[in-house]
Amino acid sequence: MGYLRHRTLTVSLILGTIALAVAPGDRTSGATISGTSLAETQSVSEISPVSTSEISPVRSPILAATNVSPEEIEGTWELRDAKRPDNQKYTGTVEIEAFRDTNNLYNLSWETSAGDYTGLGFLEGDRLLVGYGLNEEIYGAVLYKINGDGTLEGRWTYSQANGAVGTEKAIGGIRGKLEGEYRIDGTDPGQPDSTYNGLLRINKVKDIYQVSWIVEDQVLLGVGLRVDDWLIVGWGQGNNFAVMDYKIERDKVKGRSAMSGQENLGKEELRRKN
Repeated sequence: MGYLRHRTLTVSLILGTIALAVAPGDRTSGATISGTSLAETQSVSEISPVSTSEISPVRSPILAATNVSPEEIEGTWELRDAKRPDNQKYTGTVEIEAFRDTNNLYNLSWETSAGDYTGLGFLEGDRLLVGYGLNEEIYGAVLYKINGDGTLEGRWTYSQANGAVGTEKAIGGIRGKLEGEYRIDGTDPGQPDSTYNGLLRINKVKDIYQVSWIVEDQVLLGVGLRVDDWLIVGWGQGNNFAVMDYKIERDKVKGRSAMSGQENLGKEELRRKN
């Protein structure tokens, strides 16, 4: 449980039962999600739990063979060419470190002229797919495997999970189309016996995916990038979250990023620091 000024953020089920308890006198109205008023979104009473007859127990997706080892990606990298989605250029370094107890999960720390921030990334093949947060607020990353039958199978974690990973299954999508509305069923990081269900909505704007989860009448927002049959989503509070797709090429890494509230992509090029 983390406490913010005038607000209490209860992290019980971050993608599940995330509850934003607003202090008296600080409650806002007319909040929007992808341009839609929350008053117009579907209420919890209208969300049908995922039937066990429609979905097998949630499990981690079948992973692609990883051809980049921790030794190849861990360490300090120098930002050679970096630009935020708002066109602000920056310099600095990125530190990448593997979570030893969690396969293919990495912690990232940026120290840059545009600010310092941290992220969490899943390694798949030669791609490090990252969700990151700004201003040290709570953030997370979700990696969905896009299946041919219109379902999504995902893993997720967040900045206070200490490397633990939860799972999420989404059904109800259209074959061959990622955008749309899904029903979700999932478990929390480090709590395989926990469960939650709700709605997942995905919209595309240019090359960026706007993502929202509605669970127990609470809404969480994210921004995503598609990489082949994967969708990586960074999520968090306010406009302080982003997503990064790194392609690893030996001692060089090229990345593209998307940030909440921005419609253009950013970029990074990293070189291993001697």
